Amino acid sequence: MGSIKCIGECLPAFLLAVLFDCFGLILLFIGLFANLRLNNSFYGDFLIYSGSLFIFLSLAFWVMWYAGNIPVSEDYGLKKKRSGIVGQLARKLSVHFVHHSNTPLSFLILNQHSRHH
Repeated sequence: MGSIKCIGECLPAFLLAVLFDCFGLILLFIGLFANLRLNNSFYGDFLIYSGSLFIFLSLAFWVMWYAGNIPVSEDYGLKKKRSGIVGQLARKLSVHFVHHSNTPLSFLILNQHSRHH
């Protein structure tokens, strides 16, 4: 149980990252060092590229594992912060656009930009 505690809280992300790394390395090394010729055509490129792709995709699982192990205090985000006048104004505008507009926000921004020029 001590070794699992050393890995952290996100065991599935860790296992998927290691699995993708191992599978990618196996494909990469087979593509590099095996003689994969059929009818005088080299087919190792597919394994080289797919192995590299698996290693790259494992990066997403490593990031998820790392982000899942960042310690957060119990009361973080639970305390209400006093918002200033700018925060209240931004909230009012956001609510106004959401409830009183039938057009997409990007259209409104482009339309306002063309009026000023």
